[in-house]
Amino acid sequence: MPVHMRSALVASANASASQDEASQRLVEVFKELQEAVQEPAGDLAKAYLLAPLKPLIGDPETVQPSRARFSPDQISKLWGWLGRHLAKQTVETAKKCKKPPTEDIWYEFRAQLGDALQEGIEKAERVPKDMTALAKRFGGGDAADMLRDAVVLLRNAKAVDACMSLVPARVYDLDDDLTHRIKEMHEQLMEEAPDGAVWMLLLTMGRLEQPWEIFRVIERIGKRGDDLVVSKTELAAVGDAVLADTGFFATKLKSPPANLEEAKKTYERYDRFVAYSTGMTKEFGIRKAGRWGQALFSLRAEASTNTEKIFEKVPLALDSGLPEPRRGKSGRIIPAQLPPEAHVDRAEGLIFFLAKAREHANAAAVASTQKRIADASIKRLQDAGELLVDLVASSEGQNRNVAQEGLLITARLLEAAEADEVAATLRRRGNAAAAA
Repeated sequence: MPVHMRSALVASANASASQDEASQRLVEVFKELQEAVQEPAGDLAKAYLLAPLKPLIGDPETVQPSRARFSPDQISKLWGWLGRHLAKQTVETAKKCKKPPTEDIWYEFRAQLGDALQEGIEKAERVPKDMTALAKRFGGGDAADMLRDAVVLLRNAKAVDACMSLVPARVYDLDDDLTHRIKEMHEQLMEEAPDGAVWMLLLTMGRLEQPWEIFRVIERIGKRGDDLVVSKTELAAVGDAVLADTGFFATKLKSPPANLEEAKKTYERYDRFVAYSTGMTKEFGIRKAGRWGQALFSLRAEASTNTEKIFEKVPLALDSGLPEPRRGKSGRIIPAQLPPEAHVDRAEGLIFFLAKAREHANAAAVASTQKRIADASIKRLQDAGELLVDLVASSEGQNRNVAQEGLLITARLLEAAEADEVAATLRRRGNAAAAA
């Protein structure tokens, strides 16, 4: 029977199963038939069993901490430890299972993995050197806490999934209705699976287009609009996660871009940092003297310093990336050699970031530095363009070709600086000078 017909029959039986005994029996028959034709999970067992961790798996180099609690390498090692040592029988049984991953049996498997993992951690903790080796195996640092987090997520998967099924996959605006529902789900989990309650909030945060809106839920749960008490409760894990993401974007500003593509990524991180930083204080009362306030203002200072350092590289980049002629004592224009493409790329990327940063400069407390360097850079490009137009008009042959190339580079840099009209005028004047 074709899949679409089978699905229609199953749907029809399910729809009437609550009122009709025959339909109930039919549903059971369909389940048995589906299991009979279903292939065993096999290699898919890994994805099925570790599904509760999936939204939190990411490369910590490129993904913010709230969405990278587990690195791909850690997951690979965790799976190997479970499958070869801690829960070999459970994993082998799961590989042979024919039931869909939404069936309760998979939640039983996940709970068994959580229990086995907890036992493995406790065994290692009894011998300090074993615990040290275990932490090292999973990357050191907070590896032990990472493993404990995996235990909580696996053990509480069913209760947490039931709540997360009621949260949209992507939330573009956390309205009052959804905020209230999430609060109620948190209260429910505190009764049924208290260890999983905060993870439901963290997983919800991962679905928010604007993650700092999670403070709307925190305010409802904590019954306060500031961090005086909340930052000292279990809800602090959520605020800490928002702060950690803010810090991630601030730190990424340490590396200046080497070209336009890198500059676009750097600006995206800068834009994200400002959004997180201002979003936190907009949504919640972050006291300057409090733990979150001190951390946030420290991050703002770090981001401002990193951003200004990028700005200050623009003049040096123009020194090496702008084919800047000069006028000699006799009044004759002395051409400059065309710079290497990598130097032009670097200048283009840096000046692009400088220009784009203007819209956030006040929020990041770098407005004066941004304006000073941007104004000076555009004037320098305009002056170079003027000389290059004159050079095109007064030269011929290879010298004219070089001057025209220099003019195109200058116009390209002006466009990166968002001076499109100036760049267009420069191109027109250069074409006119070449045609004269």
